[in-house]
Amino acid sequence: MNGPIRHPRRHLTRWILAALVLVHLVALGAYTLHERQAHLVTLYLDARDQWRDGHLDAAAAEYTAFLARRAATAWPVVLYRHFPDEATGWYLLARVETDRHDVDAAVAAFERAMALEPMRGRRDYRDLLLRSGRSTALVAFAREEARIDPASPVAAKDLGAALLASGQPALAIDAYQRALALLPGWRARFDPAAPAGLSAEEADILNLLSVAARLAGDTARADAACSRAGATPPGATRLDRLCQAYREEAGGNHDAAVRTLGGYAPPAPEHEALVAAIAPQR
Repeated sequence: MNGPIRHPRRHLTRWILAALVLVHLVALGAYTLHERQAHLVTLYLDARDQWRDGHLDAAAAEYTAFLARRAATAWPVVLYRHFPDEATGWYLLARVETDRHDVDAAVAAFERAMALEPMRGRRDYRDLLLRSGRSTALVAFAREEARIDPASPVAAKDLGAALLASGQPALAIDAYQRALALLPGWRARFDPAAPAGLSAEEADILNLLSVAARLAGDTARADAACSRAGATPPGATRLDRLCQAYREEAGGNHDAAVRTLGGYAPPAPEHEALVAAIAPQR
């Protein structure tokens, strides 16, 4: 008995039809995914515009909505050019929450951003902790960073700032000393072409070390650190104004201390607090 009659052309036609259906479905899915991603980008950009225009509540709500939907919208592939990444979304939300003065929400958003991308918003985060009086949290943050990278003068300096802000100047001295000891190695790694001599970063740490020593009652160490911070060529910009102001204040010459700080622009929250302690009206 003969077997069933096969029709090769019919089978080929079915495979072609199946392939066409599959291609159509893939194209439809890609189009739908692209449109969803485009809509989410529009939401993200509108959040930026709301923030720029001062509509902080609306900006926070839209960034939150973007983050809630991003993971599902980005799966299984990103088709939209310049689709925002999640770390940036959390960072921008943290900035908006900072402007809204919602410190808890801002801190949480910065931490989410740094969990995805360690340096994303790091400086904003440490400044927010200082300005909001969360020096204990900054101590923990700086110590964890020092554990991860023991050669980091940045972590040591942040620890000094946190200890100084929490009323522990004697412990801050040790942290600032460590930052100074680590700074040459850090510069060799990241800025090998930097000129020799006193750098602005070294002078800044010396200023903070001098102030911490003065507040701890260690006059000799305070004077020595301040003298090192002032070791600049004749005619160069003075880099020791903060520690000189504290020397004058400790000597009972308040007016001279205020004059020394005239025009001084505090570069970070710890400096702002130290300046305000002498000249609160500034």
